[in-house]
Amino acid sequence: MKTSSVRFAELRRVLLDLDFKEKRTDAYVRFEHSESGTVFLFRPYAPEDHLTVPDLASTRTHLEWRGLLPADAFDDKTPA
Repeated sequence: MKTSSVRFAELRRVLLDLDFKEKRTDAYVRFEHSESGTVFLFRPYAPEDHLTVPDLASTRTHLEWRGLLPADAFDDKTPA
């Protein structure tokens, strides 16, 4: 699967800054934003791993749909 230039650590920082709570298991990484009901599940990326293009695009879209972060602000925080 094609990867982006954005590392998981960069996305993690964006989500934590938006008050998502993180839970990590051997099978997945879960981020939950209780106020909006938004939940993201990712494979267990290492911090230096590059996100897949679908994971990055889906996260960007859902953050905008939920009113948590406009797409252009997401792009500013996760430069390609």
